[in-house]
Amino acid sequence: MLGVWITVIVAACIIEAATQLQLVSIWAAFGGVASLVCEVCGADSTTQIILFFAVTFAALIITRPLIRKLTKNLPETKLNADMNIGRTGKVTKIVDESTGLFRVSVEGADWSAVTTDKNVPEIGSFVRVERIEGVKLIVSPV
Repeated sequence: MLGVWITVIVAACIIEAATQLQLVSIWAAFGGVASLVCEVCGADSTTQIILFFAVTFAALIITRPLIRKLTKNLPETKLNADMNIGRTGKVTKIVDESTGLFRVSVEGADWSAVTTDKNVPEIGSFVRVERIEGVKLIVSPV
């Protein structure tokens, strides 16, 4: 089982690194280390497996609330798209009048948009970006 625990530890660390330390698998690495130590000390497979799940679960229970508390007050990272909020764009095309969907050019980028009041503006009119929902701008007339 020595190879199994080394594989679990390495896989958990690779997954954690690939998810940019979002804490999705690090607990399995802790469980793997505990089981690896148990294996080296000569414990049977059943004990190793039970210890793996117990340590993994305990690490999750103990560290998750602490991590949430520590990261709660971190500043929100704004995306490049969020920089468009408050900017003015020009209506370039009406896509669907019945749903109020149209296209807007903001700083040279083309976006799908709807207005806050659900009225479709005329092509060439200007709108202000109020917020972004998914890949759609929510705008208001200028």
